[in-house]
Order: sequence, then structure tokens, then C-alpha cells
Amino acid sequence: MDKLAGYGLIDSAMLTVKPISRVEMARHIAQATRKLQRMTDAPEVLSSILDRLTDEFKGDLVLIGVLDGAHSEAFVKPVEDPYVRFLHADRRPDMENVRGDTFESGSNYRAGFASRIRLWERAAFYLHPEFGIASADSDADIRLIEGYGKVQGGPFEVQVGKDSLWWGPGYRGSILMSNNAQPLTMVKVTNPQPMQLPWVLRHLGLFRAQWFLGELEEDRFIPNARLSGVRLNFKPLPVWEVGFSRVFMFGGRGMSSVGLFDYGKLLLAVSNQEKDNQIAGFDTAVLLPLADLPYCGGLPLRSVKLYVDAAGEDEAGGMPSNWGALGGIQLNDLFKTGRTDLRIEYADNHVSGKPNVFYGHSIYRSGYTYKGRVMGHFMGTDSRSVFVQLSHYLTNDIVIGLSYDRLTHNLSNSDHPGVDIVQCDLTTFAWPNWQIAAGYRYEDGKGLGYTDNHIVQVQLIHDF
Repeated sequence: MDKLAGYGLIDSAMLTVKPISRVEMARHIAQATRKLQRMTDAPEVLSSILDRLTDEFKGDLVLIGVLDGAHSEAFVKPVEDPYVRFLHADRRPDMENVRGDTFESGSNYRAGFASRIRLWERAAFYLHPEFGIASADSDADIRLIEGYGKVQGGPFEVQVGKDSLWWGPGYRGSILMSNNAQPLTMVKVTNPQPMQLPWVLRHLGLFRAQWFLGELEEDRFIPNARLSGVRLNFKPLPVWEVGFSRVFMFGGRGMSSVGLFDYGKLLLAVSNQEKDNQIAGFDTAVLLPLADLPYCGGLPLRSVKLYVDAAGEDEAGGMPSNWGALGGIQLNDLFKTGRTDLRIEYADNHVSGKPNVFYGHSIYRSGYTYKGRVMGHFMGTDSRSVFVQLSHYLTNDIVIGLSYDRLTHNLSNSDHPGVDIVQCDLTTFAWPNWQIAAGYRYEDGKGLGYTDNHIVQVQLIHDF
């Protein structure tokens, strides 16, 4: 979907808030299909991508009236997209952005599936269980990765259960909310489809909002602390998106109780900043279609996407301070064949003179973590990440990705341990109803506590 949006096929796409609902995905597919049909020089690979997406979301496209066919107001799909996954590592790996999953050295096995239920187009339920075992550990583990129910009323949707959030345009990480930690059990309210605000606010363009309230784990410095957040997203122009986000940690065992009035003060950032942990920031992304810009039509790429995601850990003068940020540039459709894209992303949350201030707190000493993993950018505190990725479709059904990431930690100290990560991934859709992905990753550790590691992964998903 990101590739189609980078090609300029989805003007209304707001992809900085994830996950995206199936109906919203269907709306994106419909818009991309219409624009692609009007193009005279569309690369064949884009049609192939849209064909796969149309097959995957056929029922949802029928539901919104894009495809002909009958649909049921209620259904149960007990098994969807079953998969198996294998990972082998020389040493115990620390894998990022995998919803808090942990692996042992040696061989690791995963198997799972999803289940969906929809009732009268207003209520839905989703379950994603997974079975896991490692060769070094004879105890098998079955856990619920995600599981929730949701009810829609008008343009808004209320969801209760366990789910991940991703806020921001970053690919490798996000400053405030990512899927690096385990999904959080929470209540979430959102408008899954962008809407137009009334009156003069119409000039702000398409609008999405999201609010959530959850509880963190018991095994932390302040047990059962609460975490809440709100995000406002606007798209004033088809090529420009901007978002504002805030998260705050409060309450918990041994802390003062928080009533509705106190929560309102937290939400408006007028509470005692020393007794709660607040992070606030903004992000923006701009897509530059080079064919429409003067003197740029002859360049060997279709478009350029520029994005920034920044947040402040503390407050000074009513504004966020002690900033961490990431920025990126995405070169879409190198050589104008529709097959090649290049991304460069840089993230840094080092605050000069204040070591480990980002994602840390003097009272909530477990920091901005959930079950031991940072809920924002996986690099952690006082760190830097430089990431480069090249992706290329060898054929319409085979895509290869090459990436390099240099992670540097403890930037406030004289020694900066870190790791260089080189990775190669291959994904194929060549067999009907199957998606097969394989990857090799080499980690070159540098400094105390870091060692080299070789990691091999294979995953098979069956469209069922």
C-alpha cells in the first residue's frame, strides 16, 4: 500500500496511523485501481500488486460496492492466513518490531493463524493465537498475539482488547508508538475512515483521530501503571500529511488515584509534570511528484517522499523539550520501471548533557517500556540509528530487499557500543494462495556486551 501511495495512486491515504482497517484498505484499493486504469504508462508490477490486494480484500470490496457480488451481514471465519515461521540464530537474538516476540539461540518455531467474526456490519471480533517453541527449551508456549472486539457507531469505532499501534511515517521505527513491544490491552476510539471537519476546519483537509487507554504490566517499578494517548492527523493536501501525538503514563500501585477530572488535566497537559510521564510531538510527510515539478521531469525517479517524526520528553515553557527525532527520504520508482525503491532513515534521541533522559523517568523508573521492550523506537534511549534499504521486484511476484542499519548506543559516554546489521530478504507470491519469505541477517557487534550473530528466517503464509 505504501508503494502504491508513493506512486501517487492514493490521494486520500493516511498511512501514518496503523493498523489500518480492512474497509479502509478496500477504499485505498478502489482508488488506486481507478487511477491506474487511467494511466497509459503504468508499470505491470503495479497491476500485479493490485490484483493480489483485490483477491485478499475481495469481500471488503464487495461490502463497499466496488465489486459485484453477495455479502453476508454476519459471518465467522475460524481460520484465516495460517502460517509457520522458522528462525535460527547463533546467539540469542534481539529482534525489533515483532510485537515483543523473544527468541532463543538455535532453532525457534512459530505457528499461528487468525480468526474473524463480523456481526451485522457494526460489530467485529479478531483473534490471533500463536504456538511457539525453541530447540533449547522443551516448554511450548501458546499466547494470544492480538485479540479484540470492536463496535462501530456512525464514523467512530470503539475497540476493546489487545492490539498494537504505530504512529508516524517512519519505516524502521516510530518515536512514540510502534509494534516493538507486545500489543497493549486497551480501549481505543478512532474514526477508521478519514472524515472532513465542518466549518472553517474544512481547510485542514481530511482528519483522523485516535485515543486509547491501557494498563501496563504488574512486573515493573510501579506496577499496573496506566498509559494513555491521543493522536490528531490531518491531510491538508493530497501530498501533505501532518500529525500531532501525545502519550502519558500515570497512576499505578502506590501512586495517587486519578479521577475523571484529574485525567482531563492530564489530557490537556496541565497536570503536575513531575508525577506523570508525558511525551508529545509531531510528524509530517510530504510527497513530491517530480513529473509535476519544474526541471524535475527528466530525473530517473517517479517521486520523493520526505518525512520527519519528533517528540519531546519533558516540558519547558508549556512546550515539549529534550527532543528525539527521526527523519527520512524515500526515493520512489528509481529508473521509472515501477520495480525499485530506496529509503534512507536517520533517528537520534541523544540529549546533550542529559544522559538517558529519553524514554526514562525519575518516578516511573521502568521507563517507557512494556514487558521489557521500548514502546517507541526500538533503538532505546541515548541512541542513534542510520538505516538504508533498497527494495526491488525481480519479477512481478518476487521482491528482494537489501538493508543496512548502524545502531549506536550510550552516546553520552566516551565509549559507544553498537551493532551493524546487514540483511537480505526475499519474498515470493509465485505460487497461488502462498506467500513465502526468507531472510538472512548478519549482526556485527561492536563494544562491550555486543557480539556477532548470524540469523536465518523462513516464513510460509497460506491464504485461506
